[in-house]
Amino acid sequence: MAPFPDEVDVFTGPHWRMKQLVGLYCEKLSQTNFSNNNDFRSFLQSLCATFKEFKMHEQIENEYIIGLLQQRSCNVYNVHSDNKLSEMLSLFEKGLRSVKSSSGCAGWRLYQNMAKMFKCS
Repeated sequence: MAPFPDEVDVFTGPHWRMKQLVGLYCEKLSQTNFSNNNDFRSFLQSLCATFKEFKMHEQIENEYIIGLLQQRSCNVYNVHSDNKLSEMLSLFEKGLRSVKSSSGCAGWRLYQNMAKMFKCS
């Protein structure tokens, strides 16, 4: 019987997924009509779902992976934090609750902040 490997790569798949999502939102930013309520609402719903996934990813890293790394290295301390994910998620959820027909300004602000956050051109 082959020996069980010392380490399993738990980083490549999840981090590839996070990069994939960031790329997806760079594309969605240019395709979303922020002055159209249906487009804006759909974009916000998608962002809420994605940021919940981001937050879950960070929680898993904090709870399981970082602990293992800390055991191996005294230098690793509080490497990952919520990184404003909760704040952003709250803003998206508030936006969903308050989308109105005259929300073009809110859509434009969201576009600017998301482009800056994801470093999209």
